[in-house]
Amino acid sequence: MEFDSSFLPVLIITLAAFFSSMVTAIVGAGGGTALLLLMLYMVPAGNVVAVHGCIQLVSNFARVAMFWRHMHWPVIVRFVIPMPAGVYLGLQIYEMMDHDGLQLVIASFVLLSLVIRPPSSPEARGLPKGIYYVTGFFIGAANIIVGVLSPILGAILRLERLPKEQLVGTLGFFGFAGNVFKIAGFAFVGFAFAPYAVMVACASLATIAGTYAGKRLLAGISSRTFTIAFQIMLGAMATRLIWTALS
Repeated sequence: MEFDSSFLPVLIITLAAFFSSMVTAIVGAGGGTALLLLMLYMVPAGNVVAVHGCIQLVSNFARVAMFWRHMHWPVIVRFVIPMPAGVYLGLQIYEMMDHDGLQLVIASFVLLSLVIRPPSSPEARGLPKGIYYVTGFFIGAANIIVGVLSPILGAILRLERLPKEQLVGTLGFFGFAGNVFKIAGFAFVGFAFAPYAVMVACASLATIAGTYAGKRLLAGISSRTFTIAFQIMLGAMATRLIWTALS
């Protein structure tokens, strides 16, 4: 399948980028996965992860800028440090790895995380911080192959019991860092981004507008409503990944 760079496909992807970034700004995750699934109908499967990463980079950057005061830095630093090594590993095994098997493992983990209740004691919250070094490495590798890993990251951060703004902002930084390293990795191996420049530019601008709209809506959503919506989104994404892996 060749990419059709005519007006209609670019318009569809641009509108999808706006609404997907708005959803992500409200719920914390899920918009990027929806955009990736739509792009698979218009962009060759071998190219979609790299191109999607360019659009998501701008979306994540906008979210980082708008939620900068809400970042959870102790987790972010541990997550980002090992990512370049993971990206290098992902590039080495890109042609050999069973993509469906990886999706199945990720989605199963997400569904399991939804039935695990966060600790009720304020002193017993979250995972050991060292876990994020391991997570950052494996996310760096898997991000090259799967493209969107917000379900597993959202499931892990949910156990940290973060406020909704901090959860959205920290997930945004995870996505920003992951896409920076992913794009650098694909550029290193010679991926041709130029044929997608117009679409990426239009969709990227749309993600900024969508993130702003979502942030405005987020302020009026209660924590309980946000948590329920976030869990529903995670469950829907995980179910979709399992269906794709098994079909």
